[in-house]
Amino acid sequence: MSKSWLAAGCVLLAIPLSVVGSDLDGISSPDDIAPAATPIPILTATDAAASSTDHFQVSIDPLIATRAPGPTGQLADSADEHVGLAWHLPLFSLFSVGYDSGINAFRQDQAIFDDNGATSEVTTSLINKASLILESGTTFKWTGYVQGSRSFTGGLPGYTDATTYGTEAAWSPFKDITTVKVDASTQTSQTFNLNRSILDEDIYSASLDQKLPCVPVTLHTAGAITDDSVPLLSGSDKNTDEVDASLLWKIVDNASASAGVQLIDCNTPSTVTLQNTNAIFSQISLQPSDTWTVTMRAAHEQTDATAAGQFLSTESDVLLSLGLTWKLSDHFTAGAGLDYRVLQSETPAPIQSVPPATISLSAGGNF
Repeated sequence: MSKSWLAAGCVLLAIPLSVVGSDLDGISSPDDIAPAATPIPILTATDAAASSTDHFQVSIDPLIATRAPGPTGQLADSADEHVGLAWHLPLFSLFSVGYDSGINAFRQDQAIFDDNGATSEVTTSLINKASLILESGTTFKWTGYVQGSRSFTGGLPGYTDATTYGTEAAWSPFKDITTVKVDASTQTSQTFNLNRSILDEDIYSASLDQKLPCVPVTLHTAGAITDDSVPLLSGSDKNTDEVDASLLWKIVDNASASAGVQLIDCNTPSTVTLQNTNAIFSQISLQPSDTWTVTMRAAHEQTDATAAGQFLSTESDVLLSLGLTWKLSDHFTAGAGLDYRVLQSETPAPIQSVPPATISLSAGGNF
């Protein structure tokens, strides 16, 4: 049996020029009661292995290093890396099982170029996922899974255990025309240190992709509801609702355009705090040749916050992006990108008035 190996490397250099926006998650956020870490990802390598005749995959995700300002404008560095194994085995014509395992490492340096200093923290997560998959050709696919993880943060006592139960159903009654997806998951995360904090999170989402008749346009709509509950600190409970809608226009085989809106509401019941984020975006993707692709994107984002009906803050930004992707050969790819945020207005006044920019470089291969 041959093996499919995936190796990728990425370097991300962020040039922060200001601190924009207010962080309402800092108001009794559940993140405040657990070690600082990136969110534990839901492993998805099983789906990639399922499309391989070898049913086995080893993956090394791109290394992502960022430089960003803190609340006072001080620069801080972080790095994130994930390595995973996936195994998928069909038992019958319609039924298969899968197993995924991975290690995720996240490093946070509270000061720039402080890799060996006392302010550096490394969080390591060990993740395992078992799944059952039932599918009928290209029409219907159902996946049920359970994932367990344990995370350790250097310099902090104890560890965090998280268990997630989830299910996903995808239905395509008309191939390449209509696709409906429904997802639901529940996760319990418990931190075993001095406060023994517990976080329960339920996530429900659904999406619809519909190709419109007579025109080369596809409509995408999606919605998600997230409920966070902290049994020992009820003041940290919060609810988030998200709605997305967009149109994709396939102009020609090597060019496409899309435009859409996104609405996000985040509610903290204990403080009657509500944060609304509305975004409008447009994107153009061009592929002048088989070897490289250019993507241009522009978005406008508006965020307002209130507490008990009283105004707290407002923020308006324009985000501009330019990305290039090169196919160097059948096995190698490379990419570069530039993101720029233009601050239009913010109340209260921002700490600094110059917007941040981010430059990214990446390289990957499949062997």
